[in-house]
Amino acid sequence: MSSSKRSILIVSAGVMQIPAILSAKELGLTVIGTDRNPDAAGFRYCDVAVPLDSKDVEGHVRFAVENAGRLNLKAAFAGSDCAITVAEVTQALGLPGIPPDVARRSNNKALMKERWIRDGIPTPFGGEATTIAEAKALLARTGFPAIVKAVDNAASRGSMRIDAPEQLPEALENAKAASTTRTAMIEEYVVGEEQSVETIVWKGKHYHISVADRIFGYRPYHVEMAHVDPSTLPSDTQERIVAVVDAAARSLGVTLGPAKADMIWTHKGPMILEMPTRLSGGFHSQYTTPLSTGKSPIKAVMQIALGDELDESLIRGDRTLTSVCAGIFPKGGVLKAIHGLDEARGIQGVEEIIITKKPGDVIGPYYDNAQRVCWVIVVGRSREHAFEIVKQAERAIRFEVE
Repeated sequence: MSSSKRSILIVSAGVMQIPAILSAKELGLTVIGTDRNPDAAGFRYCDVAVPLDSKDVEGHVRFAVENAGRLNLKAAFAGSDCAITVAEVTQALGLPGIPPDVARRSNNKALMKERWIRDGIPTPFGGEATTIAEAKALLARTGFPAIVKAVDNAASRGSMRIDAPEQLPEALENAKAASTTRTAMIEEYVVGEEQSVETIVWKGKHYHISVADRIFGYRPYHVEMAHVDPSTLPSDTQERIVAVVDAAARSLGVTLGPAKADMIWTHKGPMILEMPTRLSGGFHSQYTTPLSTGKSPIKAVMQIALGDELDESLIRGDRTLTSVCAGIFPKGGVLKAIHGLDEARGIQGVEEIIITKKPGDVIGPYYDNAQRVCWVIVVGRSREHAFEIVKQAERAIRFEVE
C-alpha cells in the first residue's frame, strides 16, 4: 500500500482506542493501527492493521523506519500506556513528539517521584524497593497506611493499600510482578478527593482541557468506580490543582504534547500522584470530555504530532453539560448471558455501553481497573442528573453469572 495522504501510527487498537482511530480519519489521515491482539476491536476501522505488541519498542521503530516513505507516515499517537514506544518512533523518524527520556521518566513512578521531590512539587513521599528490607526502610518514613504500587504499569495494576507489616510481603510481590523493572513503589498513603487532569503543552503554553472527579472502591485495591467530567470542585480549588499539574509537567521536562495527571486534594492542598505523557484512558478524553464540553483533545494532540498549528477551537468547548463514566460490577463467576442492553441503550442520555466480557468468560475479583466488565457513559444537565441516568441503565442491565 502506498498513500499520498498523510498517515498516523496509532499504537494500540483496543476498544478504548476506537475514538482515536475515528478522530484520525475525520482529520483526513490514513490510520495505521498496531496491537498485540490480531482481533483488536479497533482494527476494523484502520486502513492498515499490524499485529504488534504496543510495548515492543524495537518492533515499532523497525516497522516505522521501513514503511515511513511508502505509507507517508507523519505522526504517531499513544492510544494506551505506550508513550515510550511512540517517543522512540517519532525520534527515529524526526517527527514532533516527546523525547524518549521524558517519556521514560513519565512512565516510571520512581523517576517521577525523584524529580518531584527534588523540585519541591507537592507529592506523597515514596521510593523504590526490591527487597523486604528496602521496603521496610521506606515504610519507616511513610508510616501506615501506605500504598504499594507497580513502578511502570497502568490501570492500578499491582496497587494495594497496606495497614500493617504482615501485609507487606504479598503487596510487594504483586507490585513487582506487575512491573517490568521487577521493583515496587512504597508510597505514603494520602486521603482525599481524586482528580484526573488533562493538559496539552504547545509552544510554551499549558492548555487545561479537563479536570474530572474520580471515585474509587474495592479497598484495599484501587479500582475506579466512576468519574465525573467536569469536576464539581470550586473554581479556586481547580486553579490550585492545575498549578501543581503545570509545575509537575515542567519538572518532568514536558514541553510538547499531552500530560495526564492523577491528582488528589488533601487537607494540605493538591498533591500529584502520577503523570504519563499521553491522554487519559478510562474513556475520559475519548468520551466524557467531548460529551460534556464539546472539546476534542484527541484531535488537538494529533495536530501537534503532525507538526500543524493547533486549532484552539478544538479545545475551547461549546457546551456545559456533565458526563459520567460509571462501572457496573457483576459478581464473580462464569458469565452466561447479558440482558437488557438494548433497553439500556435506549435510555435518553445513555451515550455508550462498553462490555469487555462475553458469555463463557470468567468474571474474576476486582483487583485493578483492568478487571472491570462494563462501562456506562452518560451525559446529563448536572452531576445529579447524570447519575440518575446511570442508575436507570444499571437497573436495565442484568448479568447472568454462575
